[in-house]
Amino acid sequence: MKKIFYFILLLVVVVSCSPDEYSTPDTLMADQIDWGFTPTDVTNEYTLYNNTPGVSSVWDLGNGVTQKGSSVTAQYTFAGTYTVTLTVISQGGVTVVEDEITTTVDNPAFLSGYPYDELIGSGSQTWAVDAYSKAHFGLGPTIANPVEWYGAAINDKAERNLYDDRFTFSIGASGLTVNQVTNGLVYANGSWASDLGTTAGNEEPSGSDFIMPFEGGDFVCTVAGEMLTVTGGGFLGYYAGASEYQITTLTEDLLEVVFWDSKGSFYWFTRFRPVDKLTPEPAPVVKELESNDISDDFEGNGNVVWETKDIKGFDMIDNFAPSDVNSSEKVAKYQKGDGSWENILTVLDYKMDLSVRNTFTMKVFIPSYNDYDTQCNPGNDWLTEWSLMPQVDVKLQNSSLEGNAYTTQVVRSHTLTDDQLNQWIELTFDYSDVTDRIDFDQIVIQLGAEGHCNAGLFYIDNFQLLP
Repeated sequence: MKKIFYFILLLVVVVSCSPDEYSTPDTLMADQIDWGFTPTDVTNEYTLYNNTPGVSSVWDLGNGVTQKGSSVTAQYTFAGTYTVTLTVISQGGVTVVEDEITTTVDNPAFLSGYPYDELIGSGSQTWAVDAYSKAHFGLGPTIANPVEWYGAAINDKAERNLYDDRFTFSIGASGLTVNQVTNGLVYANGSWASDLGTTAGNEEPSGSDFIMPFEGGDFVCTVAGEMLTVTGGGFLGYYAGASEYQITTLTEDLLEVVFWDSKGSFYWFTRFRPVDKLTPEPAPVVKELESNDISDDFEGNGNVVWETKDIKGFDMIDNFAPSDVNSSEKVAKYQKGDGSWENILTVLDYKMDLSVRNTFTMKVFIPSYNDYDTQCNPGNDWLTEWSLMPQVDVKLQNSSLEGNAYTTQVVRSHTLTDDQLNQWIELTFDYSDVTDRIDFDQIVIQLGAEGHCNAGLFYIDNFQLLP
């Protein structure tokens, strides 16, 4: 009986609602907008408000600054008359109202101290992307490490009209401004370049980005805490949809910023320096082609120095499972954390002559107790598998490409079977098929596979290049 009653009640409710009863609300008239402004206790500072319910507010403060919200703060550094325009967006349409604010004195305090003094130097200061510093441009998942996924090698974006752009900060009648000089072209992200015009015919030399026409100009900047906003369509360096930049480092000779890419869901990073303090182009490093011993027994005997900054832990410990395969007293514990690309590597001071010696061996102990099933995708959607693997990779790379060294690599990989776990085994990494490569000077060892955020524990010993 209750079910019948509920059904009848629902039917009454549905029948009672008819789309024919809906009508578009009328556009608000100017006298229906409850808005205004009041001075604060600070000279030339005003609180602008719109108390009209159910609307969105967009403000043009009359000084080159635009803001959004029902209540915003306007600051006028210089005496003058400023036309404040409020655009009210309601269900009925758009209503625009305006009024004037007149100030009779200057308040230069708004534009002094940090970060203004650092940006403008002694009156105006011109900045540029610091092309010859390592990882001057890149991307990553967090503000704390915005180049975790990619850090540009020195001069990595040459011929893409990024390094010739100039950004001159100064203070004028509109406050802090930046003069963006582009020489007619800018470097733009593939997902965002269409904001600047038609992309056809503007492809970069290689890759998926674009070199787009953009004339630059003079743009008003606002500062709120560590957020630097370029208004009016300007931007700093690489274009990827952003005009708001979080300052992570700012001194008189260094500006580092990050911004969020809402399409890629990661942060972009850029390093700028004043044009007279840019990192100089380094002298070319010429490495000779040599065939030398390469070995490490992880007991203090060997000639390899490992870089371990990209791994959670790497320590020498007692051999907990001595066997006929490995009777060493000490071994290396390789502890992978939740990073996507954890590894250890070494950079040689010469290029490897693989025509003479080209086969490496290494002993490994892969425990079965690691979790090899859980999928953990840190945002690497181009992969199809995000689990820890009982996998050992040795990669040969060209270190001169720095953050892009992986593009030169040749990888030799072993994935252990169940019956190979929980014991020492010796693996061979044979490069006899690439003896024509004379650019390798970097060796990378990676266990557990890459591109996922699972942790794992592994052990290695006696890495060497065979005679």
